[in-house]
Amino acid sequence: MRVLGMHILDAAIILLFLAAIIVVGVVTARSVKHQTDFFLGGRKLGRWLQFFLNFGNMTDSTGAVVISSEVFRQGVGGLWIGFQTLFITPFYWFSAVWYRRVRLITMADLFVDRFNNRALATAYALFNMFLALFLLGMGNVVTYKVASAMIVKPEADYTAQERQIVERFKEYRQLKQGADAGSLSEAQRQRFDALDSMNKRGELKSFISYVQPLPFYFAYTAFICIYIVLGGLRAAAFCDAFQGVLAVIMSVLMIPIGLHRIGGFGSLHQIVPEQMFRMFGTVAMSEYTWYSIGAIVFASLIQIFGLIHNITIAGSARDENAARIGAVSGGFSKRFVLIAWAFCGLIAIAIFSRGISDPDNAWGTLSLTLLGPGLMGLMLSGMLLGHMPAVGASAVSISALATRNIYEPLFQGRTQKHYVRAGQWFVGIVLMSAVLFALLFKSAVNMMVMVITFNTFFGAAVLLTFFWRRITAGAVKLGLVIWVVLIGIVPWALPSLELFRRHPALLVQTSGQTVQVMAGATAQDVAAGRAARVGQSISRSHNILPGSVFFEKVARINPEDSRSSLEGLGRFHIEAYLLHMLGIPISRFTSAGLVTTRWLFDGLFPFFMLILFSYFTRQAEPERVRRFYAKMKTPVLAAPEEDEKELALSYAHPERFDHLKLLPSTNWEFSKWDRKDFAGFATCWGIVGGILLFLWTLLRVGA
Repeated sequence: MRVLGMHILDAAIILLFLAAIIVVGVVTARSVKHQTDFFLGGRKLGRWLQFFLNFGNMTDSTGAVVISSEVFRQGVGGLWIGFQTLFITPFYWFSAVWYRRVRLITMADLFVDRFNNRALATAYALFNMFLALFLLGMGNVVTYKVASAMIVKPEADYTAQERQIVERFKEYRQLKQGADAGSLSEAQRQRFDALDSMNKRGELKSFISYVQPLPFYFAYTAFICIYIVLGGLRAAAFCDAFQGVLAVIMSVLMIPIGLHRIGGFGSLHQIVPEQMFRMFGTVAMSEYTWYSIGAIVFASLIQIFGLIHNITIAGSARDENAARIGAVSGGFSKRFVLIAWAFCGLIAIAIFSRGISDPDNAWGTLSLTLLGPGLMGLMLSGMLLGHMPAVGASAVSISALATRNIYEPLFQGRTQKHYVRAGQWFVGIVLMSAVLFALLFKSAVNMMVMVITFNTFFGAAVLLTFFWRRITAGAVKLGLVIWVVLIGIVPWALPSLELFRRHPALLVQTSGQTVQVMAGATAQDVAAGRAARVGQSISRSHNILPGSVFFEKVARINPEDSRSSLEGLGRFHIEAYLLHMLGIPISRFTSAGLVTTRWLFDGLFPFFMLILFSYFTRQAEPERVRRFYAKMKTPVLAAPEEDEKELALSYAHPERFDHLKLLPSTNWEFSKWDRKDFAGFATCWGIVGGILLFLWTLLRVGA
């Protein structure tokens, strides 16, 4: 018996998991009495719950879709869209301590504490609330794509229009193979051009689903809203503990099943082109070369310091050791899960050689193909449940910002119960607003990139706030206005203007080229005498089609008319255009070069603005600055009474830790490392090397 394309056993499992979520919210609701209970779990989360809270927040199941999508599109190099955080994880050994020592509730409180500037705190709150809605919207999009790819219509139930959409996609994939090999006739090339424009516009599909976006978004959001409103951050932590185990199991489950389906690691290497197994892609074939990955790592490292949940998660720890161990262990555990997701992407390449209309559907389609009744229900539950705690933690962080930094200053003197109730209402408002943002985007990868690059401004601002006495509130305000216009408004607003997106000077594309790639020989290659056996590594010619320089994509206005004019689709890459205006020949760059340009600009330009503007704006009161840095050098003690005594001593004698300054008599507040700092940081980099060696070894099994 089936319900909307699902086996009844799968449907029952999903309902059971959703019911369990509500139970968690009801049980944890009993301990919520104050704002710290709701927003920070009472500051009582030990190392284990810190580990699961960090692991669950970092191992959001939406990552499975993003990673498998990029690997399906680019090969193992696509793993770096998320795996770049491997090189960032060692820095959690220090950053978790910063966020715990600041002894605040929200990231916006940092700007009040450091600058005594509530307007800036409100600006941070509004900026990150808006940004977090994009992140939550991305989660909705990803979860929907998994569900839609696993709950599909049988072909017998297609309407005539649906059948035409799927048939056109099959035709497009056949012509795409010819285009890659450079073997299309003129008539076929024109037909491919038309279908390619349709595909770029999302008009072609490889399957039809029972699940529709809007009903799914509202139903899914309602369940999250109920358990988070009841239990706050503690409910998210307990769900993280459960979903952490489930995420690991479900992430590795499909690998042995998929390998058995295709004949093992050896067959995987025979079917999937050799360049798809390279950890660092080639300059010609991939966006992920060593230098583009370096640029992504740099920008990601900067933006991660400004995330709204940093103080929420680290601040909930019993002490700074629990915060740093939870952050590092949770972070490294996620990296192994990312490797599993990458191998699922490789298996998807092998199984779906005819392609998938949307790479974001690779994970869901693979699950549908490999898993039987029961396992399908567990997988879909794992994806739904795996995303819920991350959404919950983000929603609590946004709610804390809204309650403490916007609502409470407007309605002062109310009871703790009143503010908790306001926070619960804000959670509901935030989650429902995220549904609207989900409707604005179709690509999970594009949404992820947008969130990361946009947030580098406050990442830079927070870093300078922690370590540079000279930074001013005025510099942050002025820089924020420029950043929002330049990176937040221009790239998205201008393409909505028809005249702009169709301007010939902006439709520049890179030059197409033909390259030689290594791939496993097929039976047809053996029959033609190009190889001695199936799977033998042989050289093939591969055509790289032109790519857009200033837009995400360029397509024909009317795909059916080969003489139709072109127009830009998606985001306008203002970073590339500014370099073009400076005379840099951006159109000659490879795909990897264009990616590097964007990430480096977004990582460096905020520092340039903040440092420059700080020299022309007024500084904060000297006494406030001295107290802030004295507090930041005072270790957090587990016993609140003892911690308050140490803090009072630091306030009375702000100079007591001056001997720890790495650069005395300067405005830079970097501290000398102690034995624990050296040992922990070195150990973290040893783990990084071990994980890279593990990945390198796995990629060569069966080669």
